[in-house]
Amino acid sequence: MHIGYGRVRRGGCAIGWGDEIVAAGQAQRLYDANPSTRITICDAVGTPRWHPIWQGNPIIATPDQVRCGEPVREIINAPNARPYIVYPFTKETGWTFNQRFHCREHVAKLYLTPSEIARGLDALAQYGPYVLIEPYTKHENFRWPYARWAALVAHCPDLTFVQHVHHESFIPIPGAHHEHATFREACGLVAAATCYVRSESGLCHAAAALGTPQVTIFGGCMDANVMGGYVGQTCLVDGSTDTPCGRWQACAHCAAAMQRLTVETVADTLRLRLLCPLGPGDTAFVVPEDEALPDLTVVASDPVLPPPRLRRRRAHGAE
Repeated sequence: MHIGYGRVRRGGCAIGWGDEIVAAGQAQRLYDANPSTRITICDAVGTPRWHPIWQGNPIIATPDQVRCGEPVREIINAPNARPYIVYPFTKETGWTFNQRFHCREHVAKLYLTPSEIARGLDALAQYGPYVLIEPYTKHENFRWPYARWAALVAHCPDLTFVQHVHHESFIPIPGAHHEHATFREACGLVAAATCYVRSESGLCHAAAALGTPQVTIFGGCMDANVMGGYVGQTCLVDGSTDTPCGRWQACAHCAAAMQRLTVETVADTLRLRLLCPLGPGDTAFVVPEDEALPDLTVVASDPVLPPPRLRRRRAHGAE
């Protein structure tokens, strides 16, 4: 069954699967423009490769099919050759983001198995309409404090929260239902959710492919203009002049950015997204008290005014 659309899973957690969803999105865009031949996704030196998140995707040719002589078109997207990154970089320098590439312009299709689809349908039958959350992130600079996740659930007693957990997750959030799932199984949970809330990650790109509304906590590290702006996505971004810093190592700027992102801000943004589930993607800037952010105005067509201390702009107008 087609519902719409990463490195390899270790245990219950996936490492880099979002990159491979973006690669599938590049392939989809190329194929949609000209469906005469399938696409093969290559590494940095042009060798065809494969990833489990592409399983079932009819437009992506496998390395074996290419070796057997199938005519294909190639794209390069792989470790050390990601289109959204400016190379070279190191852990010390951190990322610089390629402003000419926008993930929202490369939306993949994801093909889930019946058992993966059933994970979401079973959760929906058991809990009713739910908001899916995932507090865990391996990158410290992406981490919204766990106490605030718990406070978010307590702050919204009228909403049902389901937490995706796996062997690397930290602490189950009180008040949420807990579902252990691999990455692909979690895609089934995302597909059935009314909204997905977490920091920028591979499952955010899956949510865009699956047509699930989302609130994505960017904070101060990643570039929302490059990595976000999907239909139905609100990106919560720190408005300081150092954003996005792109740092790999623990960063005081990123920690301060997450501290500025209050429970009320995330809750209000979630409710706004639920009111306009698949409206245009937009960016809500959390403005530091001591810093004015120029040239950011509320877009007149937004259905509801943003919460206090936020300024919004449509991500597609950010180029």
